[in-house]
Amino acid sequence: MNLNESLLLINEKVRSLKKYHLEPEISSIKLNQNENPFDWPMEIKKEIAQFCVSRPWNRYPNFVPDQLQEKLSQYTKVPKSGILVGNGSNEMLLVLLLSLANTARNVIICQPTFTVYRLLATGLGATERSVGLNADLTFNIPDIVSCSKQYPGSVLILCSPNNPTGSVLSESDVKTILAEHNGFCILDQAYIEFGGYNAIELLDKFPNLIITRTFSKAFGGAGLRLGYMLGNPEIVSQINKIKLPYNVNFFSEHVAQTLLSHTSTVEKQVEFLINQRDDLLSFLNSLPLDNVYPSSANFIMFRCREKQALFDNCKQNGILIRDVSSYPLCENCLRVNVGTEQENSAFKKVLKNFFA
Repeated sequence: MNLNESLLLINEKVRSLKKYHLEPEISSIKLNQNENPFDWPMEIKKEIAQFCVSRPWNRYPNFVPDQLQEKLSQYTKVPKSGILVGNGSNEMLLVLLLSLANTARNVIICQPTFTVYRLLATGLGATERSVGLNADLTFNIPDIVSCSKQYPGSVLILCSPNNPTGSVLSESDVKTILAEHNGFCILDQAYIEFGGYNAIELLDKFPNLIITRTFSKAFGGAGLRLGYMLGNPEIVSQINKIKLPYNVNFFSEHVAQTLLSHTSTVEKQVEFLINQRDDLLSFLNSLPLDNVYPSSANFIMFRCREKQALFDNCKQNGILIRDVSSYPLCENCLRVNVGTEQENSAFKKVLKNFFA
């Protein structure tokens, strides 16, 4: 069998996908991946390192990370039995779509949004049904409800705050959608610590609602690859059947428990980043940009007809931001995440000089 014949044996849906890829680049200021710019204190790292030295590496991690689930339960106020932990919220999305989507199902996605939703849905053989955001890139609630009614039993994926736009669903929006939608609704709240409606209170009323969250953003744990889902305990118990065993390594499990013991540190950083975000938003609105979109996340998207020149200029000055112009409705758009005060000042200086 030759190479071409072998390639043809790969799922046609997978072969048709455009790969999700970010070219690795080195820069002194990194504002392109929505990370928390603050690393964890050295004393906490040393404490964790000591645990890793003493813990046998030849033994499997806990089959069920009970202690981590207990700490997450205390943090989220969701029963431990309604929590599932995984290798990043991306794995939780994969497990959910493995459980909920098949060739007979439709997956409704509000575009533009996180690219991975479409990759997973299409790769698993589901049919994507796109609902566009409004012209101002806010959520189009009537269209979401209409699409939901047109494709009953579909899986609806919502991201709030939404990546890359920063727009959010209000409490009224979420309740309106759930009241009409008769399939599962996956609500990705990776950036919820920075703003927007926290929908946890709706889990008891709507068993078809599942929330995904992550340690990668506000908790400053992007290198851990740890996320979790929240839902009705009976629903989570069923979804747990398709999750791979031992999917969380002992290091990530222990680090996550440690981070959850220092939530006051996270809260102070989040408060700082929100203030910096609002300041950066005011600054961007003072520039001759085509549009600056309000954000409830730790990033801001803006539209600039000189998009490529501005992107290149930032890069030449040692600052990486994200070109999101290939997303639907995002022509000439760039996205910058909030950094430290010094990083934000450097970014502002580059933009001032560019438009001078």
